Amino acid sequence: MRLIMDRKLNYFKFESYNNGAPKILILHGLMGSLRNWSMVGKLLSKNFEVHLLDLRNHGESFWSKTMDWGDLANDLVNYLDSQELEYPIHLLGHSYGGKIAMHFATINPKRVNKLVIVDIAAKDYPPHYKKEFESMMGLDLRSFVTREEVSVALSDKIPDLSFRESMLTNLKRSDVGFSWKPNLEILYKNLELIRSNPLTPNMEYKGNTLLVKGELSDFIKAEDISSMKSYFPKLSLVLMKGVGHNPHAEGRNEFVDKLIEWL
Repeated sequence: MRLIMDRKLNYFKFESYNNGAPKILILHGLMGSLRNWSMVGKLLSKNFEVHLLDLRNHGESFWSKTMDWGDLANDLVNYLDSQELEYPIHLLGHSYGGKIAMHFATINPKRVNKLVIVDIAAKDYPPHYKKEFESMMGLDLRSFVTREEVSVALSDKIPDLSFRESMLTNLKRSDVGFSWKPNLEILYKNLELIRSNPLTPNMEYKGNTLLVKGELSDFIKAEDISSMKSYFPKLSLVLMKGVGHNPHAEGRNEFVDKLIEWL
C-alpha cells in the first residue's frame, strides 16, 4: 500500500496479492475522497490491483476552476498514462464519480474493460446540496477549536447527523485553525453542471456494464433503466436490499462479493 502525490491527481494504490491481477480504478462521489473507498479497496486487493483517486477539487488533489466532463475525463487519461496502464482497466464510479466514469467510458471505450456504476443514472438531477454548501462556506473556520464545534454550528442547516459527519471528514487542521479540503467555491459554482447528464444522446459504451442500485435510494428510478440501456446496451442491474445511496459502506461485504462475482 502506497500513498502517493501524483502530479495531477492524488491516489492510493493497493497492490494485489496476485501478480498480474486485473486493475480497477475507483472514483468517489461529490464531496467524498479516496478514503471513502479504502476498506473496499483493501478487500478487492485479494483479486485486483486497486487504484483509488481523489478527483480534482477534492481530497488532496489539485484545485481547478473548471469541472467540465471532458476535463475530468482527461484527468483520468493523464492518470492512466502516468501509471503506464495501457491495457483496458475495470472502471467503477459512485454517484458523481459514476457520472464521470460513464462519460470516460463512452469517449475512451478501448481503455475500459468493464464499467461499474454505483447508484446514479445518466440524467439531469434536481438541485442538491445548495444550502449545505452555503452553510459550510459561511463558517469562519478559524474561530473553531474542535470538530464538534463545527458540527454544532452546521446542525441547523444540516440536521442529518450522519450526513453532517460525512461532510466533516473534509475538514483539515492548519496553523490558523480548520479549513476545507475540497474547493467549495468552485464546486458550488458548478453544482448545476454536476447535477446534469454527463452524456448526450449519441454517446454509447458497448462493453459490459453493471449498475448497482441501493434499494432505499431514490437516485435511480424504474424509468431510468431503459434510458441507461440506450447508452449501455450490455447493462446488468444489481439491487442491493436494505441499503441506500452508499451500498459500498452500508453493505460493504455483500457489495464486494457481488462486484468480484460480476467482474
